[in-house]
Amino acid sequence: MAMDWFGIQYMGFIMLAVWAIFVIIGILIYKDAERRRMNGALWLILVFLPWVGVISTVVYLIVRADYPVIQTSVQQSTIEQYTPSPKQQKALEILDERYARGEISREDYYLIRKDIL
Repeated sequence: MAMDWFGIQYMGFIMLAVWAIFVIIGILIYKDAERRRMNGALWLILVFLPWVGVISTVVYLIVRADYPVIQTSVQQSTIEQYTPSPKQQKALEILDERYARGEISREDYYLIRKDIL
C-alpha cells in the first residue's frame, strides 16, 4: 500500500514554510539583539536550530527586556552638540524637576523633552 496519508505530498512545502518562518524570526532577533549590544550572531544560530529555536526565541524575548536599545554614536553626538535656548533651558529645568518628583513617567519625560528640543 502506498503512502496515502492526507497531506504527505505537501510535507516538503510545509517544512520549507517552517524554515522560512525560522529564518524571518532569526533575522528579526539578530537585528534587535545587535541594537541592544547583545551577541546577535549567537541568538541567530540558536533560533535556526530546530526545536532549540523555539525555546531560544522564548528565552530571548524574556532576556531582551534587561538590555535597553542603545543609541548610535551619531545620535549621541548630535544631542551633545545641541545647545538649547534660554527658553528651552527653563522648560527643561521644569521638566527635570517634575520627573524628579515623580509626577511624570520616564516615557512621558522623554516625549516631552523631545518636543521641547
